[in-house]
Amino acid sequence: MFRLAALTLRAPVLRTALAQPIRFYAAAPITKEEVTQRAFEALKTLAALQESKISLEANFQKDLGLDSLDTVEALVALEEEFDLEIPDKVSDDIKTVGQAVDYIFQEEQKL
Repeated sequence: MFRLAALTLRAPVLRTALAQPIRFYAAAPITKEEVTQRAFEALKTLAALQESKISLEANFQKDLGLDSLDTVEALVALEEEFDLEIPDKVSDDIKTVGQAVDYIFQEEQKL
């Protein structure tokens, strides 16, 4: 009986202890050029985008021809590439690739 109680109490503690994110500070901080390069590579994987049209000034809808769903897919690809979450309020304001890169760079500097 006591053994069962000990196991049930211990399990949630271990789950939370193992799920904590770890940041290794030995690596050099990421530069804006690295963020830009990685963002371009992530965006190139989207079927809806033509690689030649991707630039910092490119508007997701006007220049790249993405609809609202494709724009969300592009932002999700960037979130996955950089392992961060862009809040809905912020994502509504991001209209260009450059704005997305700027936001990601700012968030990476906070870590």
